[in-house]
Amino acid sequence: MELLSWRNGWVSIREVASYLVQIDDGELEEGVDDREDGVLQDLDEVMQEVEARSDACGVGYPFSQYSGGLLTYDNSKTRHPQSGIYCYLLLATRLNMAEDRTQAGLDGTQLFEQLAAPILCNYLGRRSCSFVFGTSAAKRPFPDRINALCRALGEGEGFESLGGRVPSAGDDKLDIVAWTPFTDSLPGKIIVFGQCKTGTHWHDDVGQLQPDAFRNNWIRKPFGTPPVRAFLVSEAEDRLRFAETVQRTGLFFDRCRIVDSCVQVDEELAGQIANWTEAAFSRAGRMLG
Repeated sequence: MELLSWRNGWVSIREVASYLVQIDDGELEEGVDDREDGVLQDLDEVMQEVEARSDACGVGYPFSQYSGGLLTYDNSKTRHPQSGIYCYLLLATRLNMAEDRTQAGLDGTQLFEQLAAPILCNYLGRRSCSFVFGTSAAKRPFPDRINALCRALGEGEGFESLGGRVPSAGDDKLDIVAWTPFTDSLPGKIIVFGQCKTGTHWHDDVGQLQPDAFRNNWIRKPFGTPPVRAFLVSEAEDRLRFAETVQRTGLFFDRCRIVDSCVQVDEELAGQIANWTEAAFSRAGRMLG
């Protein structure tokens, strides 16, 4: 519904119901009236979700809901940087990011890792720091990234492989690290190890990153305080299972929480995200027909 509203300027809940009951050749299936009534009933829940997203994102939600089941794309809101982030995350969820991740010469999944840095820093506070560790930084060898991370943290001493094994994984599921330092530079501070996922197929991956195991496998010395696990996704999580999800993910950022935390993003990164979003929107428009 959001994509259709974005493309057309507005969309009604009945139009979405009709869209959902069409078959590939554009003709309506037999029994469409009964089926459309069922879809309309389901879409009542969709409008409740729209309201919840609007409340969670505030000025960052680029759509407005009106009585009668009408959703409009609000041009006045789109001038706000956070709404641009919402649109990027919407496309990074609905497109096939295995096939369509690269738009305008930019990798949308790598942009998400870079976006995770200011998101976690904004959440942790103004003194916080970050280190992008994942595929967007993978041109550097894995041990070199570990050494650089330990220097930035002032803890861990550096790379050391448990058992002497050479790492074969690009990042061992670690995409972003953020922390809040103290002026004394002594060990013992909040450190967050985060994993990022675009698309919709991420629920089975929430346990992949294990900060303690990562440290034991690749870092010479323990940190003063064990790292906290975080999981960031481009999708807006279903509120009915939100409590269950956070039990499995640790510190959890879905689309709405990312937009809510996105109070400051580097101008260059924001420009890259805008360029990717513009190209990806053209791709999504062709998919919608």
